[in-house]
Amino acid sequence: MDTSVIVKIIIFWSVFYGTPGPVWVSVMEATRRLSAREILTFFARAFLPANLIIQVPKAIIALVFVELISRVFSDIGIWLYVAGALYILYLAYDVLQSRRLNKAFELNFSKLAAVMFLSPKMWILFPAGAVIAIQLGQGVVVNSLVFAAIMTIVGSVMFFLYATIGKIGSRFLKDNFAYLSASLLVLYAIFLAIEAVSFRVVG
Repeated sequence: MDTSVIVKIIIFWSVFYGTPGPVWVSVMEATRRLSAREILTFFARAFLPANLIIQVPKAIIALVFVELISRVFSDIGIWLYVAGALYILYLAYDVLQSRRLNKAFELNFSKLAAVMFLSPKMWILFPAGAVIAIQLGQGVVVNSLVFAAIMTIVGSVMFFLYATIGKIGSRFLKDNFAYLSASLLVLYAIFLAIEAVSFRVVG
């Protein structure tokens, strides 16, 4: 197995997960008030299962059907942009409501799974990473398992990194961190809405 390709896959997932998105903003907001033990529980009960059930199959599908995924996205991509924008707006509203009621923002498995599934970024970029993984030349099964395994490991590491960032940010901004989280989510939703309009114009 070509180790240089492994390194490329690690870099791909590191850049992919290292770019802040609605999943990470939600994670930071949801974990910033939690203790270390509670963060571990949240990871085990919500984030990891959502990652394994939503992200891993998407990664494998993207590698096995890389050309098909690109064609399908060109047909339904606009609906993912619209649905993603609306759901992220809902999360922003939920964050603000939690702040108003002075309670922790609850991010459960279903909310995480929804935002992971609806993220157009993932459907667009997963095939790009799959093209790299194909270069392993170990057959579809091995290539997809390695691709998905590295994704899971890097994503898990990034989870704890963003949880730490959320705690640091909350220490400086106190409960006003919720306004930052909500604002970022709204900006992501606006970006997706603009992309949906552009997608329709180009289509």
